Amino acid sequence: MGSRLDIVEETLSDIAARLNLSSADEVRTYISNKTYGYGGDFSLILALKESKVKHIPPEKAAEEIKSKLSGMRFIKKVDAVNGYVNFWYDFEEIVKALSEGFDESYGRDDQGKGKRIMIEHTSVNPNKAIHIGHVRNSAIGDALSRLLNFVGYDVIVTNYIDDTGAQVADNVVGVKFLGFPRSKEGVKADHYLGDEVYVKVNKLYEKDPALMEKRSLVLKAMEEGSGELAALARDMVIDVLKGQLKTMERLGVFYDLINYESHILAYKFWATAFSQMKEIGAVKLVTDGDKKGCWVFSSSPQGDDKILVRSDGTVVYAGKDIAYAMWKHGLLKGDFRYKRFGMQRNGKELWTTTLDEESEEKHPVFNGVDQSISVVDIRQSYEQSIVKEAIERLSAGKPIRYVHYGYEVVALSPNTANKLGMNAEEKDVLQMSGRKGIYINADDFLDRLYGLILDETKDKNHELSEEECKVVAESLAVSVLRYEMIRTDPKKMIVFDIDEALNLESKGAVYIEYTLSRMAGIIRNSAEEDGGSVPIPDLSDADRKLLRGIIEFPGVIKAAAKNLDLVGIAGFMSSFASDFNNFYAKEPVLKAEGDLRRFRLWLVKASKQVLTDAASIVGMVPLDRM
Repeated sequence: MGSRLDIVEETLSDIAARLNLSSADEVRTYISNKTYGYGGDFSLILALKESKVKHIPPEKAAEEIKSKLSGMRFIKKVDAVNGYVNFWYDFEEIVKALSEGFDESYGRDDQGKGKRIMIEHTSVNPNKAIHIGHVRNSAIGDALSRLLNFVGYDVIVTNYIDDTGAQVADNVVGVKFLGFPRSKEGVKADHYLGDEVYVKVNKLYEKDPALMEKRSLVLKAMEEGSGELAALARDMVIDVLKGQLKTMERLGVFYDLINYESHILAYKFWATAFSQMKEIGAVKLVTDGDKKGCWVFSSSPQGDDKILVRSDGTVVYAGKDIAYAMWKHGLLKGDFRYKRFGMQRNGKELWTTTLDEESEEKHPVFNGVDQSISVVDIRQSYEQSIVKEAIERLSAGKPIRYVHYGYEVVALSPNTANKLGMNAEEKDVLQMSGRKGIYINADDFLDRLYGLILDETKDKNHELSEEECKVVAESLAVSVLRYEMIRTDPKKMIVFDIDEALNLESKGAVYIEYTLSRMAGIIRNSAEEDGGSVPIPDLSDADRKLLRGIIEFPGVIKAAAKNLDLVGIAGFMSSFASDFNNFYAKEPVLKAEGDLRRFRLWLVKASKQVLTDAASIVGMVPLDRM
């Protein structure tokens, strides 16, 4: 049993076998959490279907189902009422199984064993700082990598850097042709170049359109990859990237590999991909009309012709991304050269693709994955669908799992925007635009959250030192921001409100951290050693509800990994924390005596591990004190 203990899965699999259903998942399609008649823990509505198939009353169908379900290990009672089959868990047997099989790996499984998966996320243009809209991308990507690693996948995390784009060229124009300083003392390069140079250069374009010629000159030099302008662009990209990585490190986000778009061109990956697409007839040259001279993808998902190569020979975003996706899945014969970029705070070595001759012969194997997930703004869905279709056609029958994980934008509530010094009308949410200079950098936003939380932490925790208060405040700021980025359906816009995020009543990150701190306090004050069997006293409703959450946890994780559903984990955490606080309010733990005290201390410890693991998966920093 051990670390793979999953009581709910075992129970539903048993039901499936007895009722000749295909799997536990099929049983789930007939489960209702609402029970009928005399209550229970869950209800099976299969009898409603059976009655129609067999042309018998639902009550009779339910009795037939019930007759096949006696003697189940974790079920104490089954009854049939009004066509519904109700189940009561045998919590004594459940506690016995948990106490014997519960360990630090509880909730994990091996669904990803032997499978390699690549997750590409962040991928912010290297001309500016990370703003909170970008944080949604990184929070999603990093949480997915943690989740899939938790269930056994070999996860490779990449950060794709568009170092040939117009935004990089704009900064070069500012420094080389408009006299902006290369850097500013005391200011991170990503903040300075993004907040000052990039914004001001774009305003100057509006006043003097002739400056766009300078941008074209820089873009050409960058694509050719040689000369003073190209070298300046590369150096500025690295400076900005280092600043971005510091922000990500603060958020607890780390990577395995940095890929540069320019290297896809330099290694002729696009040329190889383009040649292969020509061979299978996936692209064609347009000889007349408004697309004359362009190479187009001739079977895009929407049925039109998508330009991949412009008439001037330059490659569009989707084209280079096709080549990149082919590399991910091992559909290209060649590979990049690699070198170490640096050691990250989590102890993981960060690698980068390189054109340098001093590349390292020994390096991890990055590509040739079984599945890839690209966390990309939902507005790029059309281009991503072209990439997916292209590599499927190029795979020569090899199964390809290319997933575009789209997400909507992040906006600020008027209340939050005004608190941050950004003018907003009372009823308007504020959507960010880097080009217009309307955004809030993640560093600045975290600093503001940190300051608010630090003041409150000091007021409420006089026993904590100044340094301990700072650790709590920083951890909470990170946890709040990351939780808010994943608690909402990714296909819906987030309207971030700072007051709501910090409010205990919202049952968000602060509430979850408060619950973890409460659990830790109980354990800390118990002064008891682990060990020995767990006694099984008479259980209260609050005890049983908490146990239900514990046994549901493996299924929540399994479903989240299967469906890439982070929202489900966030919802579980909030609900489970609420169940624990209800338990704490109703049932004594430290004041209980004998077997009841021992049982409830074990229950608290098990609950803390479950909530800690869930919090860690979504990128929160679990706290023992706050």
